[in-house]
Formats: sequence, C-alpha cells, structure tokens
Amino acid sequence: MADAEVLDPEVVGSPSTTLALRHPGVPTTINDLAALKGEAVAIIEAREQVLATLRKAAIRATSPEDWLLFKSPDGRVTAYLQDCGADRVRDLYGIEIFGVERPEKVNGSTPDEFHYLLRGSGRCKITGQVLLDVEGGRSSKDDFCRGKTGTDLELAVRKAARANLDGNLTRELAGLKSLPVDVIAEVWTGTNKRVEHCRQGRGFGTKAQRAGADVREAGQPQVDAPFCDICGSKAQFVKAGVTKEGREYEAFWTCPRRDNHKEQQWTVKAAKWEEDLKARASKPAATEQPRDPGQEG
Repeated sequence: MADAEVLDPEVVGSPSTTLALRHPGVPTTINDLAALKGEAVAIIEAREQVLATLRKAAIRATSPEDWLLFKSPDGRVTAYLQDCGADRVRDLYGIEIFGVERPEKVNGSTPDEFHYLLRGSGRCKITGQVLLDVEGGRSSKDDFCRGKTGTDLELAVRKAARANLDGNLTRELAGLKSLPVDVIAEVWTGTNKRVEHCRQGRGFGTKAQRAGADVREAGQPQVDAPFCDICGSKAQFVKAGVTKEGREYEAFWTCPRRDNHKEQQWTVKAAKWEEDLKARASKPAATEQPRDPGQEG
C-alpha cells in the first residue's frame, strides 16, 4: 500500500491491505472498515490485541518505584507513571522526542526560587500518533533540590525539566498517564513486584504519613519497614531477645503473614536492613520527585 492514508476502493479488500490495517499505526476510517465487512471486526480485534500486549510489556518493564498511587474520595486507586518509569517504556513504543526548545528560566520572588520551562513534540511509531508543543518544567523548590546551590542547582532543575517534558510526552503517547492499580497488580502477578511497594500520593493521608512517619512500637528503629519478598506484606519488627532454650537472637523483621507461606519463610536482620538503607541513601539522588499529575504543564 503506497499511501497509508488513502485507500483505493478497488483494492481495499485485498489480503495485503487487510493485513496492513491490523497494525494500529496504519490510519483508517469507519468507511474503510465498513467496506471490509466481515474483516472489519478481525482488524479491530487485532489492533486491540497489539496495544494490550504492548501495554503489558511496558508495565512489566517498570518497577514499583516508577509509579505513584493516588486514592480518590470514593476509594478508587490509580497509578501514575513517573518520569523515571517513562524512560523504561519509551523504546517499547518507539517514541521519539523532537523539536525541543531551549529551556526558559522564570525567576521567583527570591534569588534561589526559579523555574525552568520548555516545550517539545513527540511521535509514537507504533500508533502513528503525534503530539506537538507539549510543556514540561521543574522548580528549584522541588524536594530533589535540597542542599544544592549555584551551578549544581541550575543544572539539576534544567535536567529535571527536560525529564519531565520527556515523561509528559511518553505518558500521553503510551496511554500510561493513569491506570487502575488492579491492572498493574495483574501484570506483576508471579513476580516480586507489588503495588504495595509503590509510592503513595494524594488520598493516602498526610505527607508525613506517606513518608512512613507512622506510630511505631516501643524499641522499633526509626526507619522504614521492609516488605516481605514472598507476599509483599509490610514487615513486622521483632526485638532482640532470648529463646526458651536460652539462645540469644538479634532484632529482626519478619512477615506478619508468614503462616500463609510456611514453606517459604522470610526474615531480615534489623542491623542488615539499616545497612542496606544507608547504602541506598548514599547513592546520588534521582532528579525526579513525585508530582500530582494535575500540576504538570
């Protein structure tokens, strides 16, 4: 088919044409499909299958850290793909970013308060969809900027603004801006990824509560609890003590639902968990922080 946008009525029913129309990136109209009669349903179903398979592959490529959960007043939970997650799925969809303008700096009320804004466009090779003049931006007051000054601060905000632009384009073109959390949970079934490990945003209590500053038991270390590798449950802290046989044991974390998987027990020593947390904290911080989708440009 020489021109995907113009279908010759004389050949619209040919095997090569109907096969091409199954690809979601080939433009077609309701009239084109009507002319195919019985083939039309198969073409629509084929396109649906392609996009559904692609979406599952994209979700499998992400990790819990790539999603931010929001809860509505009626209890519905949706997942928002963050900029870091958009990087992982962009190539699967064949998304290209082009026409990116130079960042524009907008000063705030104080010398250390400013924003970087920029525009760009993108296209998806799979669907053929194109988005033009989409905005992205970040602020020097975002959490990831804490402790940065001067050139380091400028560079961090500019890089984050570009990442946000790429993320905005990818989310829209891939249809991954907001998904029911059950969809993600289903795709992750059989893996060690759990939606319970995703970061929580609006609707999950105060900012302090979402950060893990909940009420702790006496003697429990002031660190975030790990999650069970078997079932994904938030671990329970057990203080150091002595067994009935007189053997001493160190403080550790264990799964509160361990009876549900007795053949696969999971624990981690408290000291080892704190060492792991310190090692993670020593790594360079990511430039992206959770945002409310409604705040994006």
